[in-house]
Amino acid sequence: MLKRIFLSSIVLMLVFSLSSCFDIVEEINVQSNGAGKVKAILNLSKSKTKVASLMLLDSVNGIKVPSKTTIQKEMNDIVLLLRKTKGVSNVNSNLDFNNYIATLECNFNNVAALNAFTKTLSAKFKTNISGYTTYAYDPSSKVFVRKYNASQDAKKEFAKLKGENQKAFNDAYFTSIYRFSDPVKSQQNSKASLSPNRKAVMLRTGMLDLINGKTNLSNTISLN
Repeated sequence: MLKRIFLSSIVLMLVFSLSSCFDIVEEINVQSNGAGKVKAILNLSKSKTKVASLMLLDSVNGIKVPSKTTIQKEMNDIVLLLRKTKGVSNVNSNLDFNNYIATLECNFNNVAALNAFTKTLSAKFKTNISGYTTYAYDPSSKVFVRKYNASQDAKKEFAKLKGENQKAFNDAYFTSIYRFSDPVKSQQNSKASLSPNRKAVMLRTGMLDLINGKTNLSNTISLN
């Protein structure tokens, strides 16, 4: 979800290709009835000195560098759009220009609203470079499912970057965290790990593995 928000924006296409490293984190909290909260974080703090220097320029390698005002307006537009999405509420965002960390979060009434959240953003930006994700949850069986299909366009878009800019992805990571009110009985993704209290599942992978289709985010999580 976060990748769909930011990979399609001018701001992130700039910093992804020019900064040295970044982290994307998505946190999804699901209650027993299927309602919950989603939080997406883009963290460029490891490269904040370089990003701050880029922000002082008008353009780099033919890419126009947006102002802080432009970035804030882009985020405000996203928030306004999401506030009109059925089943989505309490939409909030934060842009930390000192550490270059962007945060977007909201509540969803059910997993259908979570899918609407993702679909709305994808439609606005008209992109699927990050792949396709859909969620499902059955309160009666207490089974949470994420279906993920890698984008066929990801490798093509990545190949367009210059060799030096491609190196930025060597230290870029994507982390997905699911938290539940009930303990996890089982989960099916071999790359994911279960927390000691059995109420959270985490998967951390390199962005290059996502781009090249080496990591699949799909998972079926059964709860007690």
